Amino acid sequence: MSSSLMDSLRPENLLRSGYKDCVLCEVLRPGDEKRCRDCSGRLDQRDRLLWEIGRERIRKTAGILSLVYPGLGHLYSGRISSGVFWAALLPMTLVLVLNVGSGITFGHGFLLVEAVVIWWMAYVDARRGPREAAAPCETACPARIRVPDYIALVREGRPLEALALVHDKLPFAAFCGRACPHPCEQKCVRNEFGAPISIMAIKRYAADIGYAAGIPPSSGETGRVRGPRVAVVGAGASGLSAADTLARLGGLVTVFDPYGEPGGMMRYGAAEFRFPADALLADVTRILARGVRFRGGITFGKEITFSSLGAEGFDAVLIAVGAREPLRLPEAGGEDQGFHDALSFLVRVRERRFPRLHGRVVVIGGGNAGIDAARCALRMGASEVTIACLESRETMPAFAWEIEAADSEGAKFLPSTAVKRFLMKDGRVAAFEALKVERVDLDPEGRVVPRTVPGSEFEVPADTVVMAVGSRADLSFLPDGASWKPTDPGRNVFRLQFPGGEPKIPGYMSGDCVRGPGSVVEASTSGREAALNIFADLAVEETRKARYKDNYRRRPEPQVTDRPEWRVRRRAERLSPEAARGTFHEIESSFTDRCAHEEAERCARCNLTL
Repeated sequence: MSSSLMDSLRPENLLRSGYKDCVLCEVLRPGDEKRCRDCSGRLDQRDRLLWEIGRERIRKTAGILSLVYPGLGHLYSGRISSGVFWAALLPMTLVLVLNVGSGITFGHGFLLVEAVVIWWMAYVDARRGPREAAAPCETACPARIRVPDYIALVREGRPLEALALVHDKLPFAAFCGRACPHPCEQKCVRNEFGAPISIMAIKRYAADIGYAAGIPPSSGETGRVRGPRVAVVGAGASGLSAADTLARLGGLVTVFDPYGEPGGMMRYGAAEFRFPADALLADVTRILARGVRFRGGITFGKEITFSSLGAEGFDAVLIAVGAREPLRLPEAGGEDQGFHDALSFLVRVRERRFPRLHGRVVVIGGGNAGIDAARCALRMGASEVTIACLESRETMPAFAWEIEAADSEGAKFLPSTAVKRFLMKDGRVAAFEALKVERVDLDPEGRVVPRTVPGSEFEVPADTVVMAVGSRADLSFLPDGASWKPTDPGRNVFRLQFPGGEPKIPGYMSGDCVRGPGSVVEASTSGREAALNIFADLAVEETRKARYKDNYRRRPEPQVTDRPEWRVRRRAERLSPEAARGTFHEIESSFTDRCAHEEAERCARCNLTL
């Protein structure tokens, strides 16, 4: 290999410039490497994103061509064998249909229907594009991270490269290594043989090692063509992920947010003992280091508008404000009466401006925000903390491991409970009257409708009430009559449409503000897809000129026999519940090198074709 290629493959350069996909050219003797057909070498981060945009365009065009004639779209996209198959299948059926010399029969009608079905199936297959083997964990991940591949890199002692591979799809490795719902682990094939791989903990290990190395990233700025200038409204997971992707592509991005610091609910809505500020700083600092500008303390609709951003020279606006407006229960009073909403409560705790708690604290709501608020209240010295929710204990929406942690730290639970009315005494809340819930239904608009048991009233004493009953997006800043049409509805990306064509600046929406509250990895994926859509719309000529193709290939590995020790799941060290209740410091530590290596060895690499 050339010295420049060898330098680009150094772990620190992979983390700086982006993971290089193709591994076929890694040979023992320089000069013996064989180039693949259509080989473009090792793609940098910008080329890979341009190919991803181009691949989507090719996929859509292939679908249209296959409506003209089956197989045509496959040939256009380079799937020669599939194109020949679909192109030959239809004439065979039509010849049988047209052979009506002996008269029209029921069989001819059946064959005609079959021809239509073939036409439709060819269209669907062309739209789907080429597929490669993917492990169940990768398919379950909303961001479609190459989970088995970064686990393999950790196993080989290459955590910097593992982090670079994670960053290819997800910029929040530190957060999602600590507070992700990890659906990947629920689909891990190791569930059938002992316990799933600790995928989230391995990701955190790679993030902690990689960030500790202090290697700054490079932007996608080419120095030749000025990238589009995009304003991102909202510095949460969706907005920052979009900014990161646009910066990789060479765009000039400015992020606006009403809070003084970037991070959104990752910074202000997650408890410190679950996600420390230093970990968030590692994720966010890396995004800003790509050249992303941040302007805090600015509320969209007041200090800035669509028109003012257009006047500043921005080419597009992405609305990614999240769902930050807390919902409140009827008859709930203010803080002076002992009522708090969970989001404001957690923000104050995070900023060390602790609210004053009185005696018994009741948290209403069984989501993650409610669990965090309850655990914070325990650490703030509440005499008793109770979590009341509509759902049963088994169906609470919070993470199961967070529920267990709250239980072990001393929180009590009142599942299947609905608030009927609050009882006041001397101007403060003293209790609330509750009803038992038989089941929870949804109305046609998706709102929760509890079915209570008549005559099951009972009182719950409470000196302080924290409401964690949900949140919604505040979109009051949108112009009257504004609507949005789906661009990528599967990932919650929408294009804004303004009445009368004013303002003229293109507007987009992504993340929780259009789908409702969700996980960080879902919001991040939505923001990334929004960024790709924006760049494709604003830099049409550049995306069409992209001549590179992603030639990613997985390194083959020998098949090995399962070992008994691989059936045991490794766990990181944790503080005891008694010690955890007395501190806001992080209660779970990172994997050691040995632990991470042993846990990564358990991966079955089921994405490899044997």
